[in-house]
Amino acid sequence: MPQHGYNQPPQPAAPQPAGPGPDGIDWEAEAAALDAPQARPAVVEPEPEPWADDEPEANQEPEQDSFFGGQDDSRSAERNRKEKGKKSGRRNRGACLVVALVLLGGVSGAGWWGYGFYQDHFGPPPDFSGAGAGTVQVEIKPGPGEQMGRTLVAAGVVKSVEAFTSAFTRNPKAGTIQPGFFTMHHQMSGDEAVKLLVDSAGGDALIVPEGKTAAVTYGMIDDKLKLAKGTTAGVASAQVAALGLPPYANGKIEGFLFPTKYSISQGMKPEDLLKQMVANAIQHYQALNLDAGAQKAGLKSGYDVLIAASILQAEGNNSADFGKMARVISNRLNTDVTQHKLGMDTTLQYFLGRTKLTSKEIDDGSTKFNTYVNTGLPPTPISNPGEDALKAVLNPTPGNVAFFIAMSPTETRFTDSYAEHLKNVEENCTAHNQGFDKGRGHCK
Repeated sequence: MPQHGYNQPPQPAAPQPAGPGPDGIDWEAEAAALDAPQARPAVVEPEPEPWADDEPEANQEPEQDSFFGGQDDSRSAERNRKEKGKKSGRRNRGACLVVALVLLGGVSGAGWWGYGFYQDHFGPPPDFSGAGAGTVQVEIKPGPGEQMGRTLVAAGVVKSVEAFTSAFTRNPKAGTIQPGFFTMHHQMSGDEAVKLLVDSAGGDALIVPEGKTAAVTYGMIDDKLKLAKGTTAGVASAQVAALGLPPYANGKIEGFLFPTKYSISQGMKPEDLLKQMVANAIQHYQALNLDAGAQKAGLKSGYDVLIAASILQAEGNNSADFGKMARVISNRLNTDVTQHKLGMDTTLQYFLGRTKLTSKEIDDGSTKFNTYVNTGLPPTPISNPGEDALKAVLNPTPGNVAFFIAMSPTETRFTDSYAEHLKNVEENCTAHNQGFDKGRGHCK
C-alpha cells in the first residue's frame, strides 16, 4: 500500500519512449521541426491585381506575420505594407477633413442660431430705412399704436408692427395722430411713418368751417376732389332727393352740410361726401334734440332753431358772444322792441349773394329773406352752423338786450336801447371812413 507521508523521497520520472505516443503523434519530432525555421516552406505571395486598391477594405485579407517567426521582410510584404500605409494615410486625412467640416458647420450653425436668438429677443425689430418711395393711401382708424401698425404692415408701409410701435413710443407727438385717410409711401421706416402721420394733421381731409354757405362748401369740395368748378353744385341739385335730407328740409340742403373735418379717400365722389355731411348734421341735431328745445327758445320747431342758429353764426365773430346774440334774436322775434322784425343784413345778403346792399334793396320786401321789412325768420337757413351756435339758440343768455354791433373782430357791443345802439353804429362807421345814415341806422 502506498504511503502518503511527506518524508518519502521523490521518485525520478520515467523516461518517455521515443516514437509516437499513445495519441499517435511524435511530439519530439514536431518540436524539432518548429525549432528549425529554415525547414519551413517560403510563402510566395501573388502580385496585387491592378484593381486591388479599388476593392473595399472589408474584402481584403489582413496581412499575417508568422506566429512564431519575425516580420516578413520579403519585397512583396514590404510593398503591401507601403500600400497599406498610403491608404491608411488617405483614410486618416479624409477622416480629419470630415471632422473639421462637421465642427466648422456646428460652430457656424450655433453662431447663426445664436444671432437669430439675440435678434428675436434682444435686437431691434425688423424695419425699413428711410422715407420710402411711391404712394399708397391708408385709412387710420381710431385705436392704439399697435392697431395702426397692423394696418400699415398690411399696406406695405412699414416692415413690422414692432418697428412702428417702438417709433410711436419714442415720438412725443404721436398721441396727436388723428384718424383719417393718409397718403403714405411704401417701405418707410417706423420713425418716418410716425412723423408723416403726425405732420399730416389728420391726413387727407376737407375741413368745413362753421358758418359757410352751401355754395362756398361746394367750391371747397370741387377743389379737394380736383373736380371742375360747379361739379358738386350740379350733383347736389340733381341728386338732392338721394342725399338723405329729412322731410322738413323741403329739399333744401342749406344748413345740413355740417361743419367739421371729413376724410377724403381716393376716387371719392362728391355725392358720397355730401351724404356724409347730411348724415352728420342729422346726427348732431337729433343729439341736441332741437324739436324739444324749440318751444323753450320761443321758436316753433327744430328747423326754426336751425335757421336762427345759421343767422347767429353768420353775424357773430366770437363764440363767447353767442349767448347774448341768441337773446337779441329771441327778443326781436318775441317782443315788440323791433315789431318782431329781425332787421339783419346777413339774411338779405345771403339771398342776393353779396354783401353790399342798396337802400332800394333794403326797402324791397318781395323776398322773405329781407328781414328789415318782413317779420319772423327767413324760409331757410342762411349758413351751416356749428354746435356752439345751435346750443346758444337753445339756451340764450337771460336779459333784455335787443341790439348789437361788431366794432371789431374781437369786440361786440350789446344794448337794450336803440338810441345807444345808433351811437355805436355811428362810431363804427366813422372808424371805417364811412358816412352814417341815422334814419336807417346804417353806414352809407
